Amino acid sequence: MLEKYLPFLKPRENPKRTLNGDSYLPDDTLFFNPDSLRTEAFTAAGTVKFSSSTIVFFSAVLIGLLTAHVVMNFLLGNLLNEQKNLEFKINDYAGVENKALEIKSKLDYSKYTVGARKPLTTRISFVMSRIPQELTLSTVEFKPGAFDLVVKGSSPVPITGMFLRWLQDGGVSEVAIKEAVFSSAENTYAVRLSGVYR
Repeated sequence: MLEKYLPFLKPRENPKRTLNGDSYLPDDTLFFNPDSLRTEAFTAAGTVKFSSSTIVFFSAVLIGLLTAHVVMNFLLGNLLNEQKNLEFKINDYAGVENKALEIKSKLDYSKYTVGARKPLTTRISFVMSRIPQELTLSTVEFKPGAFDLVVKGSSPVPITGMFLRWLQDGGVSEVAIKEAVFSSAENTYAVRLSGVYR
């Protein structure tokens, strides 16, 4: 009865022995149980396959990302070089706008001058062709709407005749005498006058 409550008091049984005389241990108490080893090997093989597949997948993704990174760096480098070249070329044209405006103003002035030259040439011809040979032209200034000149002569009659021809022929609307000087030493009259074209 005591054995029931105190199991360690059971009598010792003779342990089973193998043919070699070693203690017999059943399969389920062995450290290397073949059945459990097969199950563990199968589980380990699945884990290794999954791990290998995961490593291969992430390696492929990493290689793809690195390749994309290298390609993008190459493309961006080319774009940056092209941008620098374009900036360099643009800097060559920095003063072109100012030069174009300068040229345009010169062209406008030339057009205006050429347009004004014909009437001015006609008017100059009109005034100059009516100056008598007895008079000497000392100074002259022609403007688009008027003229100033200084003539010298030995008599006031040719000067008066010149005025009358300008006014009668219709090329000049008015003539004003600004200054008249008689030189007794040279016996000449110097007259500074201005006229307005009709």
